[in-house]
Amino acid sequence: MDVDLKKESEDRPYKVNVLDRSVAILETLSQFGPSLTQAEIAKLTNLHVSTCMRLLINLRHHGLVGKDEDSGRYRLGYRLIDWAEGARGSSGLVDIARPVMRELCNTFNETVVLSVMSGDHRVDIEQFVGRQSIRRVVTLGVEKPLYAGAASRVLLSGLSTAELDSYLERVELQKLATHTITDPEQLKASLQEIREKGYAEAGQEQYEESGMGIVAPVKGVRGEVVAALGVSIPRFRYSEELRERILPAVLEAAAKVSRSVSGTR
Repeated sequence: MDVDLKKESEDRPYKVNVLDRSVAILETLSQFGPSLTQAEIAKLTNLHVSTCMRLLINLRHHGLVGKDEDSGRYRLGYRLIDWAEGARGSSGLVDIARPVMRELCNTFNETVVLSVMSGDHRVDIEQFVGRQSIRRVVTLGVEKPLYAGAASRVLLSGLSTAELDSYLERVELQKLATHTITDPEQLKASLQEIREKGYAEAGQEQYEESGMGIVAPVKGVRGEVVAALGVSIPRFRYSEELRERILPAVLEAAAKVSRSVSGTR
């Protein structure tokens, strides 16, 4: 699977080739790593070997990629960790949500996750993990489909009709697991249900071993969906009794974060 360097966006009137190519290298290392040779990177990005070499040298100079001198293989650089931490906290969203997430995690001893939209993907940016021997743990910072999973659909439900139609034109709905929605009209109906109910319930939409849980939207000052906050639970532990207790708690937690984000305490 090659990284598409020609992908354009209607809201980007100016294209900087060297930047696109550098980003393609970083995305390739993220998707196909943890380490790759220069030849592998050039092939996956459709870059000429000499162009790839020049970009790798400069990315390495800035700490965005690292190189193992013995094997000659490249990996993502540690400077990206600093940038990621800056991105997580830049809006204040994570700092605002942490106390509420911690309280929710302590109450149910289950994993609580905060997610945001990043382009056409969902990214989990913070979590508090329950202390039970079998528990759900997510990998932070990884791009995930916006159409599969409760948190993804909560974020997608915040799009306008025009934005959603544009998204569905760009993105192919692939069958990732048993209950992944791949029909656009069915997905639209699911999103409308989320808007009406105010939450989404997790199921086997991304992976067969996916857990269960409930996710609610965090809203900004204009009522827009800025994040998704939810509790993730191993399937075997998700009972109707637990669901009835978690649902109002998640709704209240998301509402509490929303009030702080929008300044309507």
